[in-house]
Amino acid sequence: MLSGRCNLACAYCYQDRRRVRRSIRWESVRAALDAALSRGFDAFWVEFSGGEPLLEPDLMRRAVAYLEGHRGPCEVSYALTTNGTLLTPELLDFLVEHDFMIRLSFDGVAAAQDLRSSGTFAVLDSLLDLLRRDHPAYLRDNVTVGMTLLASTISHLAEGVRYLISKGVADIGLAPLAGWELEWHAATRAELQEQVDEVLQLSLDHWRRTGLVPVQFLSGAPVRDSRGPVSDLMCGAVDGRAMVVDPDGQAWACPVFAASVRSLPPLGAEASRAFALGDVSAPALVRRLRGLPAKARALGIFTNKRGKRSSYGACARCRFVADCHVCPASICHIPGNRDPDLIPDFQCAFNQVTLEARQRFDEMTEGRASAAWYADVRTALHELGEAIKASSGRPHTTGASHAGGAPQKGG
Repeated sequence: MLSGRCNLACAYCYQDRRRVRRSIRWESVRAALDAALSRGFDAFWVEFSGGEPLLEPDLMRRAVAYLEGHRGPCEVSYALTTNGTLLTPELLDFLVEHDFMIRLSFDGVAAAQDLRSSGTFAVLDSLLDLLRRDHPAYLRDNVTVGMTLLASTISHLAEGVRYLISKGVADIGLAPLAGWELEWHAATRAELQEQVDEVLQLSLDHWRRTGLVPVQFLSGAPVRDSRGPVSDLMCGAVDGRAMVVDPDGQAWACPVFAASVRSLPPLGAEASRAFALGDVSAPALVRRLRGLPAKARALGIFTNKRGKRSSYGACARCRFVADCHVCPASICHIPGNRDPDLIPDFQCAFNQVTLEARQRFDEMTEGRASAAWYADVRTALHELGEAIKASSGRPHTTGASHAGGAPQKGG
């Protein structure tokens, strides 16, 4: 987390403590990178986040330069999670050069986006235009737009997805608010169902045109039988293979439990204490990382998936229990909750509605694999043609009509 500060103040952001320190110290950044390099991995990811990481672009550049000089044969990939409002053409060129994955937090149309921060829709609309004009292949292959869904913005969901598809975005992630949604009620679920049905139809039309699935909740693996195996841990962040380092140089299992950037309710505070790994420079860091799964199993919010429930019923009786994912942190945010098995209704309803939509989508697109192969071949031919034109000295042009032509990562 390069900075604890942010240039926006989104009302639903889980981070509610802005630290005085301008940025993380370089010594902490280097210690985190050295810890990853010392594990002997063949490959690993480094993700830059915040606050808003682009408040500290020089630190990001320095970290990349350090890794490029010290990684040896290890493959290092980079990601940036950003609100996008500070992304200049110069910074974008740097990200493209180093093949960064960009996770752009953007809630779609102005009616939804400007609820989080007024005036930001126009900035991000221009950013997508810039990407589409100057880096169309990069937009297609390396940019994910993450939309955070609130009860108050559900009515704009399909409109937002339609807009992002029209801008050439090939990978759209949707997630419900991780905290407690006060405005959720029975009628909201019916509205969610209506909007998801429309997103399904938009995605089906897009797939028929391009062979690609633009929305993540429809592009996953086929829904499994409810009797299938269920992981004993509900979150991969506590498997001991990842950590986050906050602006104070303290390491944690997961940013949503980092007490330095947020206040936590009782259940969350208990998890935070268990997942605090200490100073990133401490020699015991790797040993503490390896002990995370055992600590997570001792906390009820991370286990007993079939024993959990919401107002919509018991998870054990849900046909989607094998594929359902609920962030354990959301359990902590139910007001006054001390029950580790109680899931917020919003998260439960979102998963039920979207997984049911994925089932229907899979039934409608039985030939999805062959269509994706066709799209892959078409993309390769297009890029070959562009390379031939460039090498022959003919004018090189890029058009928006091809955005989304390559198979999306993970799709």
